[in-house]
Amino acid sequence: MATIDSMNKDTTRLSDGPDWTFDLLDVYLAEIDRVAKLYQLDTYPHQIEVITSEQMMDAYSSVGMPINYPHWSFGKKFIETERLYKHGQQGLAYEIVINSNPCIAYLMEENTITMQALVMAHACYGHNSFFKNNYLFRSWTDASSIVDYLIFARNYITRCEERYGVDEVEKLLDSCHALMNYGVDRYKRPQKISLQEEKARQKTGRSIYKAR
Repeated sequence: MATIDSMNKDTTRLSDGPDWTFDLLDVYLAEIDRVAKLYQLDTYPHQIEVITSEQMMDAYSSVGMPINYPHWSFGKKFIETERLYKHGQQGLAYEIVINSNPCIAYLMEENTITMQALVMAHACYGHNSFFKNNYLFRSWTDASSIVDYLIFARNYITRCEERYGVDEVEKLLDSCHALMNYGVDRYKRPQKISLQEEKARQKTGRSIYKAR
């Protein structure tokens, strides 16, 4: 099997910055892509967006989605995140990745070139390959339709506001947001057995083994 060193004919060392340019990002991305192909990573095409720290905070407030419906909690979350960040009480993620097709990766412009390279490798290839080849993700999600569904959901909420009124829709969304952090487990797992049942199983197992 070929190794990375044997396939790398150009031994020129890449600039480690710390400053970066878009041209340098392209050079790093080409090298990362070469290594990913060497290890046969199967990924969706990727789309890289370089954003400011304020845009990153905005992404935080909308649960990382590139498109969302309007709700007061998003603004509240933005103000909270902004206050904590500006007072040095909270850092920001170096990247956010949307597991769609194409895979969308957000890089924060304040990152160094080393961090940008790490983020591109992690998000554009690591996350990307994992979710594309994860059978549970593929069973429940159509990656190519994620952005389209977000647009549909936003437009649907707008139509509901026009039909039923903003206040009624807001009440429903408030209830949904109150439950959003409580996941639903689709798979029933067997209940844990008691100590007595475990001992009985062990005793039965030993009896069967001795009988053999």
